[in-house]
Amino acid sequence: MNFFSNINFLFHLTINNVKEYFSKNQPIKSDDITENSVNWFGHATTVINLANKIIITDPVFSSLLGYFKRLPEKPDYLSDLKVDYILLSHGHMDHLNFPSLKKLNKDATIIVPKGYVRIMKSLGFKNVVLLHPGDVYDDGFVKITAYEANHDGRRFYFGQDNESISYLIERENKSVFFAGDTALTDKFKNISCDIALMPVGCYKPDRFTYMHCTPEQSYEMFKMMKCPIMIPIHYKTFKISLENFKETEESLLNLNDQSIKIIDIGETYSF
Repeated sequence: MNFFSNINFLFHLTINNVKEYFSKNQPIKSDDITENSVNWFGHATTVINLANKIIITDPVFSSLLGYFKRLPEKPDYLSDLKVDYILLSHGHMDHLNFPSLKKLNKDATIIVPKGYVRIMKSLGFKNVVLLHPGDVYDDGFVKITAYEANHDGRRFYFGQDNESISYLIERENKSVFFAGDTALTDKFKNISCDIALMPVGCYKPDRFTYMHCTPEQSYEMFKMMKCPIMIPIHYKTFKISLENFKETEESLLNLNDQSIKIIDIGETYSF
């Protein structure tokens, strides 16, 4: 990584975030969580209801991540939320947030990648399940299959790479794919599901695409799958890179495909 380009990136990132401290949080929708639906809490946090089993992905409820301010308001269902399953894709702070995990009920089954079993047990979770790519968890209520994401899952950038996981969640006749965080990969080819939750943010500067995907690359992976609906996530919440959120949405709209369902934070999509 070029030292001066990194300094330039950090300078502009900091300026962009400091400006947000003088702005009000953006209003959002606050839909109910209904049976067989996905609600987007923001960034990579989604609340999935499959036949009244509640699954939450990469829970981040904080108003601040370091100096990154959450831009939108928060859906108001959080205080009453009781989950059955928690899915963690990897260890980065915008996906694994300890204060948020502490707020969740500890009898939930939490699915984690390599490196996080002991940490989750230390937080009080009783049912911690480790999955590697290719592993399957099936308790008779849900079936969760782990896929390899193209992403460095380490909390900090030293030591051996940790795995970063994407998940296919199946219950009865419904299924949702949660990609987590990934660069362009063909690992999701031919996955069959009803909805694919695909990341579309954190791709500028251009060198970030070694771990993240552009909207066009996210769509390319979606089209490899056997899936009728793509819901874009991993944007509109924290400014952790330099792209403009409006630019991201325009890129999605320019793909001109009705299978891309752009939803608002706090909005529920039923299927």
